[in-house]
Amino acid sequence: MSTDASDHDSPTPARAVVAAVDGSHRDPAVIDWAAAEARVASAPLHLVHAVDLGTPLSAYGELLTSPDIVDKVEQESVRVVTAAKERAVTENPDLAVTTALPTGAPAGALLNAADGASLLVVGSARKSRAERIVLGTTSLSVVAHAPCPVILVPDDAEVTGDGRVVVGVDGSTHSRLAFEYALEAAALRGKKVTTVTTWNVEVENGVVVTEPGSAEWESVDSRYRQMANRTVAAGRDAHPQIEVTVEVHHGRAADVLVEVAHGADLLVVGSRGRGGFRGMLLGSVSQRVLGRAACPVGVIHQQ
Repeated sequence: MSTDASDHDSPTPARAVVAAVDGSHRDPAVIDWAAAEARVASAPLHLVHAVDLGTPLSAYGELLTSPDIVDKVEQESVRVVTAAKERAVTENPDLAVTTALPTGAPAGALLNAADGASLLVVGSARKSRAERIVLGTTSLSVVAHAPCPVILVPDDAEVTGDGRVVVGVDGSTHSRLAFEYALEAAALRGKKVTTVTTWNVEVENGVVVTEPGSAEWESVDSRYRQMANRTVAAGRDAHPQIEVTVEVHHGRAADVLVEVAHGADLLVVGSRGRGGFRGMLLGSVSQRVLGRAACPVGVIHQQ
């Protein structure tokens, strides 16, 4: 493969799966997951490594302005995407793979690359508070503002899990879109879907519900289950062959979702679109889910 950066400036192919690579230990999981997704969806794979020459090189604030430094950065960037492409095509020789080395802030570069794509795949780290917020090569702003679904892949995630696609359902429009995406994802792989609905603090007949098995507890649980069943009934017509299991749990949404999705192929959650999170993923809940889940997490936007 060429070591010339000009050979890595392909535009994003229509409906491509875009994968963000950064040369770190996160790349193998991202590449493998994105390539598998592109293969089952019969879509091209587009590998993107953003280079921010305006980022300080050291703690002293030295910018990447020296020609020698810029040349070294460019060579390293070419090495990153070349290695990424080699890994993808070695396992998937018939897969159409293109690469790009945009310059600028990674978040903006990835958002631009995702325009017209079917999916954006990025790495997710869970080692420190800072990494949970930054989520590896990108930030929560990419998740919230991407023009397509985003998959965050932990660096230790397997390409396939136990055969479940888990999705959070809370009765909102964005959770219905998330459920529909979960069905599509399951249909591509011949998998099954598990919907998860949670409730935490509820008052029934003037009483705070705290006792499992009580009439009040059963009443609240039944109400949430009916809501989840309505969401399932409204969205599953396109894929009636997919097995759907409805689960209702008492507890905090993020904790329950992470626990139920452990070992799953994919956990899917909904956001309201390009301005932030609502519903089950509000504020710190979204960060806990995205930062703690052991399986890939898909964030679906309401456009």
